[in-house]
Amino acid sequence: MRRAIPNLTQLRAFEAAARNLSVSKAAADLNVTHAAVSQQLRALEGWLGFAVIRRAGRSIVLTEAGQRYYAAVRDAFDRVEEETIRLRRADEDRPLHVATTSAFASRWLVPRLPRFEQTAPHIQLRINPTRELVDFEREDVDLGIRHGEGNWPGLVAEALIGGRLVPVCSPDYLAQAPKLETPQDLAHHRLLHDSEYAEWELWLAGAGAPEVNARRGVIFSLTTLSYQAAIGGQGVMLGVETQVRDDIAAGRLVIPFTPPPDRRHTAYYIVRREKSPLRPAAETFRQWLIAEAEADAQG
Repeated sequence: MRRAIPNLTQLRAFEAAARNLSVSKAAADLNVTHAAVSQQLRALEGWLGFAVIRRAGRSIVLTEAGQRYYAAVRDAFDRVEEETIRLRRADEDRPLHVATTSAFASRWLVPRLPRFEQTAPHIQLRINPTRELVDFEREDVDLGIRHGEGNWPGLVAEALIGGRLVPVCSPDYLAQAPKLETPQDLAHHRLLHDSEYAEWELWLAGAGAPEVNARRGVIFSLTTLSYQAAIGGQGVMLGVETQVRDDIAAGRLVIPFTPPPDRRHTAYYIVRREKSPLRPAAETFRQWLIAEAEADAQG
């Protein structure tokens, strides 16, 4: 059943005018014109069927009915304001939920978290490493960090860091294995897979070697296990170039040949709901992620 209450805009105009006993001050409070407040007051009185204010020079006074109505409106607004403040505080107190891949979390995000804690010690983080695409409509997730081409319907995607996939293996494996100088040579090597065959299949097709059978080797459910296997000399894996730099610098992994251009233009993206604003804690974390990525690019 439809409620027998006036338009909220009319009530806001009346509450501000009655609180200030001035149309001009009410207009300043609401950031609208004097004429707009006067119009809403007239519309309210027309809807109610009785007067709520009376002009008194440059000020206004409340009629007897207006005083009674203002008491009810003020009480309702006060309760709404109190509950709004309470709920917003409760929302800000809950941990910031970030969903990402295990590889990105362990190799890029976690080592940098102490810097974030120094920047925003009041924000509690909940990092959820998962390969599944999080459903923002059903799950309580503030931000996601995904690897791909940035085209996820219903989500805003901001490029964070480059995500070109490159073949990597250990120096010991490369020294003992068959020749590995071109993508076609991978036909004679053990491939290490991250969750499924599709990633290698797409990469080989883009590298001009679709004839290489990608459905060989071990499938790992976690990318971190693929890295461990590659470092241990068990085969060749596809790693994100920006995530293997430290391993290459330390001599744990090598890129056996110059990889072809990334025709898919893959990267890591910050993703969030398209139509919902970020709460302050999430916006703080988003800006920190971007600053960290920019510092990496410059250094």
